[in-house]
Amino acid sequence: MAGLVKVVGTGPGHESYLTPIGLETIKQAEALVGGQRLLDTFASKGQEQFSVDKELKKAIEYINEHRHTKRIVVLVSGDTGIYSLANYLAKHIPANDLEFVPGISSIQLMFARIKKPWNEAQILSMHGRSVDLVVEAVEQAQITALLTGSPWTPQRIAEYLLAKGAADMQVIVGKDLSYPWERLVYTTLKALSKDEEDYSNSVMVILNE
Repeated sequence: MAGLVKVVGTGPGHESYLTPIGLETIKQAEALVGGQRLLDTFASKGQEQFSVDKELKKAIEYINEHRHTKRIVVLVSGDTGIYSLANYLAKHIPANDLEFVPGISSIQLMFARIKKPWNEAQILSMHGRSVDLVVEAVEQAQITALLTGSPWTPQRIAEYLLAKGAADMQVIVGKDLSYPWERLVYTTLKALSKDEEDYSNSVMVILNE
């Protein structure tokens, strides 16, 4: 359909976690829009590429300029429905002109790794959120999954929670999930606050049980 933009959730990172329908959708694209890491991973020779940075408005302008003449696919990390760029697209492109192809989120993979259900988990992202609200939310939930990111590393989150009077809760950090070198670290808020490891690209699960 002319003007249709397909948005594909590419999974937690490694290409093996891309769904078959997601892969087929990407193969059919004439132009791919997404972060440079995703373009480097999934783009094929001959596909036009538009790298998305913090200037999201430019991505919308590119999509609207070309979507009636090219088959455009937007690549988003994880699943289209969890703290995703897909939400921003839905606010700027008519719903009838969008098709979402869901993926596997890092949250899903994290709970699979620690062998716990996530149907009752509180899921939060540190991006663009008041940290004070996170403290209150963590204390009120039995299990919280946090999508971390600069400047809110797992260590800094642990430090802040403790400084605000939170108990020394159990924590699991999943680093580089889906990759061969992924790590699961079982720890506590106090121990994590003193940990000097690099936990960039991590999911943090806090157990308040």
